[in-house]
Amino acid sequence: MDIETAIWYLGVTANYTYGDASRETERTWTDTFFITIPVNNGKVTESEVYNKYEALIENLRELYQAKNEENKQLLAVEVTTHSLDNENLVCKVIAIFAFDGPTPVTCTFNDIDSYCYSYYWQYHPICDGPNIGSIEVTDAAEETQKRIMRCKGVPMGNYYYSDQVTIPILDPTIYPVNPTIGTPVSNHRYAKLYWNSNAYPDFDGCIPPGDLNFYLTKTKELIYNNINNRGICPEGKSLISIDMWGNEEMINGHQIFEHNAFVYYGILHVSPDPKENLD
Repeated sequence: MDIETAIWYLGVTANYTYGDASRETERTWTDTFFITIPVNNGKVTESEVYNKYEALIENLRELYQAKNEENKQLLAVEVTTHSLDNENLVCKVIAIFAFDGPTPVTCTFNDIDSYCYSYYWQYHPICDGPNIGSIEVTDAAEETQKRIMRCKGVPMGNYYYSDQVTIPILDPTIYPVNPTIGTPVSNHRYAKLYWNSNAYPDFDGCIPPGDLNFYLTKTKELIYNNINNRGICPEGKSLISIDMWGNEEMINGHQIFEHNAFVYYGILHVSPDPKENLD
């Protein structure tokens, strides 16, 4: 078979057999590995593809079993070309897993607690409010991710994703709230993801409740709207997962606090068969 067919077979078969898009969860993790397939005259033998599919599933199983969490499930697999020469096709495999859940449905932030933009900023999640010190190992980025994932909605029945793509958000200023404004003129809700620079007054990494809900709303608009509606969602694809974190960097001599993310999308398909487990 040709190379594109081989890659398609690996991803779709793994997703059809093991991927579960209907899984309710707010918590996910992502792992990556590589598989190498021999190539001869631009073609791959079916036997090699079948062998590498078994190797792919075994890799997934090892990642799955190594994670010490409860209620684990594979959400989706993305298989892409990493490199290709006359003798070998190296495929990159990105696997998204869910764990824990279902959880209490809290889709917004409360109106009393302020969260640190990153857990490592002040080493406690809530920087102002009555619950300060009561929550461990979390931050505004992770809490935003949780609220998106637990409230994104899931289809009924058995589904899987194909044709996954990963879209990075590594510079929030690329996605201004007002597209008519160019260079940021202040820290006040400039971008759809949290962004703060010491070039402007009120530079702070403690995000108040109003801003937390503002950035939550704007992040959801960005990841759910398609590219023709000021969003990043590819046409015909659905959100699989979002991985958010707080980042600190120096740009043009100014210290920046911001939120970054990887957003995973795929085409949603109905699957009539119950999903197999990686146990």
